[in-house]
Amino acid sequence: MKNRSSFRLLFAAVALLGVSWASRAAEGKLFDSMDDPAQWNLGNSKRKMTLTKADADGEVGGAIRFDVVETTFAIAMRIFKPDASWDQYAGVSLRVKGDGSENWACIRMQAGGWNKGFVANFPLKETNWHDVKIPWAEFIPTVASTPALGTADGYRPSNINLFSLGKSWNFNTRHKGPKITFWVDEIKLAGALASTRGRTPLAKLPRVSEVVRAMKSGKPVAILALGDSITWGTNVGGNSGAYPHHLGVMLRERYGNQAIKVVSAAIGGSTTSKGRQWMMRDVKGTQADLVTVMFGYNEKCTKPEHREAMTKAYVANLVTYIEEVAGLMKKPPAAVFIATVPGRKTHWETLDCYAEGVRGIAKKYPNVTVADANAAFKAMGQPAYAGLMSDEAHPNRAGQKEMAKVLFRAITGEQAQE
Repeated sequence: MKNRSSFRLLFAAVALLGVSWASRAAEGKLFDSMDDPAQWNLGNSKRKMTLTKADADGEVGGAIRFDVVETTFAIAMRIFKPDASWDQYAGVSLRVKGDGSENWACIRMQAGGWNKGFVANFPLKETNWHDVKIPWAEFIPTVASTPALGTADGYRPSNINLFSLGKSWNFNTRHKGPKITFWVDEIKLAGALASTRGRTPLAKLPRVSEVVRAMKSGKPVAILALGDSITWGTNVGGNSGAYPHHLGVMLRERYGNQAIKVVSAAIGGSTTSKGRQWMMRDVKGTQADLVTVMFGYNEKCTKPEHREAMTKAYVANLVTYIEEVAGLMKKPPAAVFIATVPGRKTHWETLDCYAEGVRGIAKKYPNVTVADANAAFKAMGQPAYAGLMSDEAHPNRAGQKEMAKVLFRAITGEQAQE
């Protein structure tokens, strides 16, 4: 009986400790009171941003005001020794006040190296103090080959030794890096947090043929183009000269349907990781019947011995991106993956591994479509292809129209008219 009583007491004590820990975790753990700007290091961003102590407007203690000039990257950093207690929390929480603009600020964390980085964004539209809560799962790895934070194969939160605030690749679809101002009060490690990123499995997306039927019947159809500067239209005047624009013209003429609209959310310099990073800003609120996507040049692998692993990571990140994009929409869109186009000369073969990886997506998911721009351009031969390029990476106007023809064939099953 005495042993049983001792066991009950021990069990009760352990349970009490568990309840106590759960209570503390729910309340959070203070990381920075944001009372002292001197604790933050501007590094190479000294000419791009300023930090000043500010009144917290009734909040506890003070706050820090962040002012960032027109640039695409500037961060204020805190470097610290990793703390094992971080693994017990679900994410971070901070008190924020924005400047009332449509712009966004960033949190960037690193686990010992620049390529071991994780980023998340928060909007600045709200000018009242409010809580921004971000689960670990919503911090996007800065490169496709880095596993997600907190996963079995990835880094643990306790590996984080750098925390930064500011702007991290803040291009928008108009290629602007606007000034931003925001205020931050207490930063805490947060307890129970649920991810707000929905995800629709690729296998559940409708086929492109359903969209074609809608176009033929005269119904309104919205197409969303995602990608990097090739899709955005570098060297051809931006969106008005890029293949999504030409595709829209071709489809409207073919079906006599002026209700077919193609919108581009592509941004120069983008990658699959950056697309995921800015998805909530650039895609959320958009409804599309069809999504087209091409990435690759800005995350190409130049070392042949690494291409198999890099291709696997690239494809996985690309699929995750489209599943997350679909998860933002009320009705899942059909998807067309574009097999990455080659470089003009230096990278004529470099991106073939990514193109093959994209082809593999359609083999695994027969409900999605691949527009094989890589194969179409390779078949022309390198000299002819070079004539369609404005530089090593970007098609000229004729090249953009050829891209549109490849997409038109993949979507409609017909040859585009010359």
